[in-house]
Formats: sequence, structure tokens, C-alpha cells
Amino acid sequence: MSSLLPSKTHRGLAIAARLFMVWPIKAILPLSFARFILAHSLFPKLKTSIPRIADAEFFFEAAFFVHYKIKKHYLINNPPSSKTYIYPEIDKQTGGSPEECLAKHLKQFSDALPVVGPAELSLLKQKELEGWFTWGHGSKRRVAKFEEIHRVHVSRWLAFLFWDTESTLQPLIDPLIDQLEAWVGVEFDSGLEVADVKPLILSLDPLRAQHHPILHYVLTHLAAYTVGWAIFKLRGFERKSLNGQEYFHRKCKETDRSKCQKPLAFISGIGIGLVSYESFIGALTADNRDILLFDLPEISLRWTPKLQHETHSPLETASTIGDIVRGCVKGEKGAHAVAHSFGCVIIQWLLRLNTAPTPICSSVTMVDPVCFLLISPSVAQHFCYRQPKNFLDELVDYFVAREIGVNNALHRHFQWKINALDPNMLPEESAVILSELDSYVPSLHVERMLRKERPDVKVKVLKRMFHSEFQIKGEGMGAAVVMSKLVDRTKKSFVNLKSLVN
Repeated sequence: MSSLLPSKTHRGLAIAARLFMVWPIKAILPLSFARFILAHSLFPKLKTSIPRIADAEFFFEAAFFVHYKIKKHYLINNPPSSKTYIYPEIDKQTGGSPEECLAKHLKQFSDALPVVGPAELSLLKQKELEGWFTWGHGSKRRVAKFEEIHRVHVSRWLAFLFWDTESTLQPLIDPLIDQLEAWVGVEFDSGLEVADVKPLILSLDPLRAQHHPILHYVLTHLAAYTVGWAIFKLRGFERKSLNGQEYFHRKCKETDRSKCQKPLAFISGIGIGLVSYESFIGALTADNRDILLFDLPEISLRWTPKLQHETHSPLETASTIGDIVRGCVKGEKGAHAVAHSFGCVIIQWLLRLNTAPTPICSSVTMVDPVCFLLISPSVAQHFCYRQPKNFLDELVDYFVAREIGVNNALHRHFQWKINALDPNMLPEESAVILSELDSYVPSLHVERMLRKERPDVKVKVLKRMFHSEFQIKGEGMGAAVVMSKLVDRTKKSFVNLKSLVN
């Protein structure tokens, strides 16, 4: 939608989003405070005409605002210890040493670029690298030009990618910079650091979270918990928990377990949780298999009273989900894992633990995956740092990207070396569904790379669709279900595809 509209329409819709959706939500606290002051101090006669529930709402909002400020201050001043990034079981560099790992990611990036002449290819690579660096501050902030990026800036960026630190670690990083220069075909300026140029460093840059009123969390909690629980309860699911990870489980209804197909595990992305995928899950599920549904509270717009926002480590999350899935596999070849957006990151954590004798995943379906080509600045730049320019940007930026749980998960617990998926880790039976107009995932680049690196992986591009739009478009959902069935290889057809497409 957005890329098909003229720039004036973009600006108009962005202003409309602020006026009628974002600003009214932001105004809840100051307006309730103003009403309280007017009623109790300046115009006491109004006090009797205002219901007590309005007073209670003000006190709840005020107390919640104070708690939010305390939590944000705590998160800013208590970043995760660097020790939390060391997971021998899951932190396996598929390329070996940092040099080999970088070489592999650069090759995949090269495979994603169009076939052009050497000079034009060098310019394309420079343009991509520019996206990782900014120049200026505030309203004057912009993407840095390649000639403004010095060797010291690249050093800080590489330190983040491989070691999650701002220390330059120069003896280790110099060979990586040389390798990057050879890939681009241009040397970086070795002069003094330009203070106005800064790399995008998710785990070290300031949190960009904004206050959301308690009403926002009441609504998302109702959607995620109450409504979601009721919907899935009616579908025969039970809510369970293991090691703090909640999930829904529906057992195979076949009396003879040998007739049950392999389990299906679905993992949701960033948003209000599983309830937003209700139609998609309904199309995927069948009575002849165990169904497991997972979401992560830290990316589901929920509030926790704890100061340390609940964000489990990749190893904790993958181990717990792996134990749950293996408990249903019971000697089979593994489950069919389906995920959307950030949920695909969790799948690739599972793939790192996908070892014999009982693998977790034997087949995979990824929709709008954010874990491919993370060496491209697309996801970081467009989701975590971009200034809103249209209606959808405004809504996603305030209601999702700047929510404190999501912001903390992405800016304090996003480790590039663990989250960047090497396509060679995918099982033989894998499908990837991409949205052509995705604002965050460089879909055409990912498609081109997968067709070169893994021609056996089934790839489908949903034409003229945006990130997550498959959930509300019948043809998009139908295509995702068909692709999932192709790699799942179940014996029974468990959805009427014509009803999805028509």
C-alpha cells in the first residue's frame, strides 16, 4: 500500500495516524491529570459530576506511569551482562571463525544482489553498508555517506556483530575490516573518527521505548489472554507452561497413536500474540496430529510488574520449546515448525539444537522471516530506527516498535551472531514465504539468495503484499498453507484451500 501512494498522500496519512490514533492514546495520562486538577482544585463543583471511576482511572494511570519510568530507568542502567551472550550449545558459528563466518554472510549477500558490472556492484555494496551508519542528530539525522564512514566506525560495528561489545578489539577486527574492504572493492578512510557518524548498534544504543497508558495493556492483555484463551479453548486446546514458557497444546485425537501425523509447532511473531493468527492456525491444524502454539510474552505487548522485563535467553527459550516438542514427537523424525516474522528467529535457535537421535524440527515453514540476510541493514534500519513516514509506519512505530517489552527485546537481547540464519541450516523439507512489498525484510534479496544457496528450498513470493498482510488476504493465507503442506507431507488434507483463496 504505502509504496504505491504519492508522497503527499504518505504525509497526509501519517498526520492522520498521529492525530486520530497515536496522539489520543498519548494524551490519556495528561488529560486525566488535567481533569483531576480541574475537578479537585480549580473547579471543585465539578467534583460531584465526575464519576469515581474517572478518579480511579487517573490514579491507576499515574501509578502506572511512575512504575514505567522506574522500569525504563532500571533497564537503561542494568544492561544484560556480556556473559549472557555465551551459549556453547546454541552459539555455533556455522562458518567457524569470525573471518569464515563473515565470508559466508558476505557471499550470501553477494548472491542476493543483481548481476551487474563490477563498478555498479561496488556501488550497490557501498549503498547497503551505508544503511548501518547515521550522520547527525535529531531532525538532521540521516544515513551516512560511504566517504564519511571511517575504519574506526566499521570497527565498532563489527565488534557489535560478532562480540556484542563497543570495544574495538582491534587485533581481532582488523582482518575482518580488510575482508570487508576486499568485498566492497574500496578502502575505508583510516583517519580520525568523525563524531557525527555512528553505527547502528542494537544492543548498545539507548532504548527508544515510549510510555503507553495502562489502558493499552488492558486491551492487549484481553486480546492476548482472555479472548485468545477462549478461542483456543473452544478449539480443544489446553494452556500449559514449562519453565515459564506458556503454550497451547491440543493432542492428536486418533486413538491409535501410530496413525497420528508428526506434531505441528507454530510460533508467533511480534504483536498481540497467537490470537492474531487464529485464522491461519485454524487452516493449518488437523485432528490427526498434536498441535503446539507458542508466543513470547516479551514481544506480545504485555506488561509484567517485574523491573527486569521478562526476556529469556535464546538457550533457555530453545531448550524449553525443544523439550516440549520432543515430548510430543515420541520417536518420530521431528515436528513440522511454522513461524511468522520474529518467530522465525526462534525456529533457527531450535535448528541449532536440532541434533540426533530426536531432532526438534524435521520440516520448516517460515513466513516473512527476519532471520535471513541480517548483514543487510534492512530490518534494523526500517523497524528499529526509521522515522515514520506514512500511516502504517506511525502505527507500528508507536504501538509496537516503541513498546518497552519489544524495544528491550530488540535493543538489549538481539544478538546478531545467533539470530542471523545460515540457509544451509534449514532441513531438506523447508518452505519460505515472502511478501513482495515487505517494509522490513528485503524480500527480493532473500528470494534471490535462497534460489542460489538452497535451490531445494521451496520459495514463494506473495505479490503486492506487505509484511503480515497474508493474515488478512485469502490468497496470501492460502498460498502459505499450500507451501506448508508441500514440505509437511501429511497424508490427510486438513483445509479447504478453495475457501481460503476465494
